[in-house]
Amino acid sequence: MLSLLNKRWILRSPAPDKVDDFARSLNISPVAARLLVNRKVETVDEARVFMESALSSLHDPFLITGMELAVERILKAIENKESIRLFCDYDVDGVTSAAFLTHFFRDIDVKVRYYLPERMKEGYGINESAVRAIREEGDTLMITADCGITAVNEVELARSIGLDVIITDHHQVGGEGLPNAVAVLNPHRSDCDYPYRFLSGVGLAFKLATAVRNALHNKAGWSKDRLPNMKRHLDLVALGTIADVAPLTGENHVLARHGLEVLTTTDKAGLVALKAAANVDNQVNARSVGFALGPRLNAAGRLGKADSGFHLLTSEDLKEAKELARGLDGINQERKIIQEQVQEEAEYLIGREVDLEEDLVIVLASENFHSGVVGIVASRIVEKYFRPVVLIALENGTGKGSGRSIPRFNLHRAFTDCTSHLLQFGGHAYAAGLTIDEGSVDSFRNAMNEVGRRILSEDDLVSEILLDTPLKISEINQELQNQISRMEPFGAENRPPVFLIQKVGVSGLKTMGREETHVRFQAKQEGVGIDAVGFNLAEQFASINAGDEVDLACEFQINDWNGRKKLELKILDLRRACPELAEGAIRC
Repeated sequence: MLSLLNKRWILRSPAPDKVDDFARSLNISPVAARLLVNRKVETVDEARVFMESALSSLHDPFLITGMELAVERILKAIENKESIRLFCDYDVDGVTSAAFLTHFFRDIDVKVRYYLPERMKEGYGINESAVRAIREEGDTLMITADCGITAVNEVELARSIGLDVIITDHHQVGGEGLPNAVAVLNPHRSDCDYPYRFLSGVGLAFKLATAVRNALHNKAGWSKDRLPNMKRHLDLVALGTIADVAPLTGENHVLARHGLEVLTTTDKAGLVALKAAANVDNQVNARSVGFALGPRLNAAGRLGKADSGFHLLTSEDLKEAKELARGLDGINQERKIIQEQVQEEAEYLIGREVDLEEDLVIVLASENFHSGVVGIVASRIVEKYFRPVVLIALENGTGKGSGRSIPRFNLHRAFTDCTSHLLQFGGHAYAAGLTIDEGSVDSFRNAMNEVGRRILSEDDLVSEILLDTPLKISEINQELQNQISRMEPFGAENRPPVFLIQKVGVSGLKTMGREETHVRFQAKQEGVGIDAVGFNLAEQFASINAGDEVDLACEFQINDWNGRKKLELKILDLRRACPELAEGAIRC
């Protein structure tokens, strides 16, 4: 039985003995213990580390293959007073990487400049004209952040003209192998045994800076008072990591948690101004980064103006920073308008060109698409149709595309299978980008659907909600909330817990919002009630008759209104009450 949002519910089934062991050893409730096991925490010690998230649990950066070579070259540059150039991607991860390394090198009085490619003219990653320009301007060392792993030819050019390159990148290694750089820092290298493979670009930048700091003390003999305080720049690490939707597990979880604390009280002019422009004035959490701060910085890169985001994050003047933040806010509004236009064009093309019975992968191309927002729109279309989506913006015979995917379809692997139709591609399992000749779009679409038919079944195209644990309303209290909060920040691979509450009565239902698409009501179970809110669920609740019981898939949250805080349910989905839902079951 599918839910009223046509989703399949799956109740996770953690090992009972492990749940009992965690609850007993950590003195937490079975509900909280079940959440930890569901997050693939294997041992009590791992669970303790996860909940404590101490900075001391971070791994030695020199465990990353190539780190010794990278640090040795940077120490040489410092000693010889060479000019260092940072080459970074134009999204939030890239811009925060550039800003982080700029702050770090400033702290140790090393001259550093940056290069951010202009998205519309240069595209993603290192390009030959940029390499030549950087060398002609006198730089002898270039450090990439969040890009460069596929720049085999460009790095070879750099070597030939006397520009040394250090690559730091967290994207997948390309089919041509590693660039012949001084050092290539990437945990996805087949010869890298670093314990955590999912650092963001800014996370790798942090690792590099930490290693350089250690070497300045241990090898160059710098006194501790000359060394920078790395923790004060974790605000940038959290911002880039969360906005890039990196998994909030392992080291990312530690860096993001401490970085959010620093971001809440940061004195960096740019971040103070950005928070003010985004109306983020309380405790900064993952949601405010993902929905308020990150989009404003990303908007600049999407519309070809990433430099303004970099200048904001490195500004030391509050007046200047406020002007830059206001400008980013305006760019973000412009981005929203363009995004809606692209969304409308995509829906129009789906109606004309796509057979949803036959096309398991949606591939659309249009001169009316804007390459800066196709990724966001692709995500929206995936949510609506629940199948892989690739949108390609065409201009002057070339297409720049972005794809988003679903759990059972590895997008990067699919692009690899279709590489003969592409000029360039890169990315991850869930998100990837490409460059293509306009004349190859149809053959690429056919090839992607051949991959889709080989891999995907009809069941794979039904959206799922993973339920962490059954819960009774009577079990919801502040102590449970406190235990769950120790697992924050939530995000990719560490999603907010989703609870199954069964046989719930609905009373006092009221619609909300300008178009009355949201609902608020009292959820009652076995004589115990709690307030609940459901966004964009008015139509589904309207189909429930008075007196009917429902099952709820929900999170719970703190409602802070006029200084009064109380727990309430946030409804994600609902269905008519089902007698039983066995663990791991896909239907009643």
